[in-house]
Amino acid sequence: MRESSGRTRRAVLAGAGAAVTASLAGCSGLPFDDDDEATITGQRLSEVLEEAPPSIPDRIPIGIEASYLDEIANELESALASVPTPFDAAQIPNGAIRAQLNRQSETAREALAGTGEEPTPWERAGSLRRARRETGFVIGGWTAIDDGRTIPDVREDGEAVRGELDSLRRRWTYLGADAIEAVVVNAAIAGLVRACIGDLNHVLSVRERDSTTALDVAEVDERLSSARGELQDAAHLLDRLRERDGVRDRRDALAAAADALVDSVDEGRAATGLDEGVFTAEADREATPAERTLRDLRDDVRRGDIAETRDAGAFPQAIVGAHNALATIGAVETLRARIDAGDAIDPASVEDVDTIRTRAREAVVAVHADGEHPRLDRLQTHRLAAVLGYVDEQLAHVDADDEIALARLNWELRDYVRIEAVARSVGDASAAVARTLERE
Repeated sequence: MRESSGRTRRAVLAGAGAAVTASLAGCSGLPFDDDDEATITGQRLSEVLEEAPPSIPDRIPIGIEASYLDEIANELESALASVPTPFDAAQIPNGAIRAQLNRQSETAREALAGTGEEPTPWERAGSLRRARRETGFVIGGWTAIDDGRTIPDVREDGEAVRGELDSLRRRWTYLGADAIEAVVVNAAIAGLVRACIGDLNHVLSVRERDSTTALDVAEVDERLSSARGELQDAAHLLDRLRERDGVRDRRDALAAAADALVDSVDEGRAATGLDEGVFTAEADREATPAERTLRDLRDDVRRGDIAETRDAGAFPQAIVGAHNALATIGAVETLRARIDAGDAIDPASVEDVDTIRTRAREAVVAVHADGEHPRLDRLQTHRLAAVLGYVDEQLAHVDADDEIALARLNWELRDYVRIEAVARSVGDASAAVARTLERE
């Protein structure tokens, strides 16, 4: 059975990045409590959430052609139009398979219809990749039924995509009109290539079984469609980079910057005492949200290994990882100082919840509005805003007339504290990375 396409706490954790959301590891449920504790009603929570999170769309500093995205949308629309949905019993006698393919067909059409609503070309490209994935499932399943498509057929197509991927990797160099552009855009390309490799590995490892059904073929075709979309977008970004005025190969500069930033992160870890000690085994139930966040941040700083990424020659990814690490180290220092000064809030009232959430929102707004290096800042601010919106959604699920203990908000309040601490450190992290890139 396919996993739900809805957003889960773990999905947001993965999508938002380790530097922002490692604290989103607990249960998102908000159970009711009759204990004699400070409480908050759903109505009061809605007032706390009244000021919406900032809208910070994801974008990259080169243009993606509208005609390129329109062509993809048209191809997907034509592909879905070629499938005779909704399927009936004459077309697909198996009721379970028929129901699944009909559901997925509807999901694919909805996904495609929503792609035009995205605020930036980069986000539209991401939505089109998701629509392509859903469409691949439907087309693959129906072709298996109608034309006898098999797992070996999908693998054969996967081999062709692997050949195209190899061709892309041979011509890919770390281009950019300037070093920051080279970092941000090539890191985006690298993310697409990494995702493509993961999908292709899955496609090429699947084997036909006696029990293979059309849905099995559909699932593998879904992953193949994802790989194609990721590869196509990576190639488009690389082509757009090549067309830029003043573009040149920045590999040597990025390599030197990655070396310097690995050292800077190591020095930051040592200076803040984060390069030794045991990992946190379990959060103390009596700890405040700030204390829990501090433990999470310390663990995150110690867990990362950007030197390994640098040693593999993945210099843009290493620099992005260093940016994440420096922001996290800064957040540790900021939060530690607040706790030592007694400035960290131990929520005991509705007003405390409001203050914690407001501080998180204002910190994200400030760095987004006033940051001196917006191309680097956005590596974090887009994700911070997304996590803030997700946590708000969880709290908004409490019915207006219901009442819950403040202690039941520990996970959500910790998320807010983390968002604020990281946001307040993003500007310094971006400045450090920018200085290093300018020197090289």
